[in-house]
Amino acid sequence: MAATTIAVFSLGGAPGVTTLSLALAATWPAQGSTVLVEADSSGGAIAAWRRMPTSPGLVDLAAAARTGSAFAPEQDETLLRCTQTLPGGQRVCVAPATADRAGGAVTLIAQHPAVLASASGPVVVVDVGRMTPRSAAAHLAAAADVAVLVVGDDLAQLKRAKEVAPALRAGLRRFGVVVAGNGNGDWQIAEAIAAPVWARLPQDVRAAAFLSGSGAASQLRRRPLMAAARRLGHTIAEGVAPEPVAVSTP
Repeated sequence: MAATTIAVFSLGGAPGVTTLSLALAATWPAQGSTVLVEADSSGGAIAAWRRMPTSPGLVDLAAAARTGSAFAPEQDETLLRCTQTLPGGQRVCVAPATADRAGGAVTLIAQHPAVLASASGPVVVVDVGRMTPRSAAAHLAAAADVAVLVVGDDLAQLKRAKEVAPALRAGLRRFGVVVAGNGNGDWQIAEAIAAPVWARLPQDVRAAAFLSGSGAASQLRRRPLMAAARRLGHTIAEGVAPEPVAVSTP
């Protein structure tokens, strides 16, 4: 079954969830549009990065879910009506910057996750931020077709990922890992946390700066971050895991 909703999350402390979510939505390999939904209970970043209003956005989508209007025959259009368009054409459903406003909206959407799903609408990348047990983020990840864990390449992050991997495999439909850093090989990490490593998240200051609204778009698609996101998109869309990369140590 094709992936129509993709949740991206961390376990806390891993950088790059929103940046990767934007890059993944922007480089999605299949035909048709994509929408990035900021559903981080701690608050969103894109509206501040891009100096955008927060409406239309996540609060409007939550209101539609609460009233039931998102489940009418025209529900495919509901999500699109709650988006804004970034330069370059990427549609985003932005969240308020503060937890007191974003948290309630995310909770409502987690109670009605079908508002994000559509058989004929766009592929939806959902940035759920930090995921904790029984949280709204956990409910959104469980409802998604695919869930992507962003984890740092350090002992504390990998140990935490290993401890929760059995629960993630049991509770998520399809689950893979993106590693930020280049310290260990994919084989070692996959064995350590008993989960497939789908991609590496390179340190790419220029691409990250552009995605956050503070850099130029010159040759953006050739940047390492965008190339990594494109490969991740192919892995998700095609349902085939990439060959693990062995990182040699001096």
